[in-house]
Amino acid sequence: MSTDRRKPNWEPKIIVLMCDWCLFSELDRADLARVQAQPNVRIVKIPCLGRMDPMYVLTALQEGIDGVLVAGCHLGDCHYKRGNFMAENRIAVLQTVLETSSLKGRTKFAHISTAERGVFPRLVEEMQQKIGALGPIEEELT
Repeated sequence: MSTDRRKPNWEPKIIVLMCDWCLFSELDRADLARVQAQPNVRIVKIPCLGRMDPMYVLTALQEGIDGVLVAGCHLGDCHYKRGNFMAENRIAVLQTVLETSSLKGRTKFAHISTAERGVFPRLVEEMQQKIGALGPIEEELT
């Protein structure tokens, strides 16, 4: 999709579905605050991504959110032992479905931990650039 069809001053709306345990230290709060200060980005914390229903992602996209970033613990580091394995399987199925639709490229699944200072804001920025190149989702839904 060409970016020249974008509305003037358009900024992609991004939702981040994030495990409550992957960024929990005092140092992580600065990264979280920096991302939350952006008016077009919303962070939704989930106790564990193993409890995340892929319908959350689909619903967000259907409601006009331009992109969804799903961030969870690294494999083997889940507070609840197997939640990130369950989430990874669900996201893989979801991405397979989305790859065959007009919503291709509007979701990303990333592993992150509190030991990776500065990675989270970079992930969000990369997502914004990627979605910015795709343009508003409303063009895909119409």
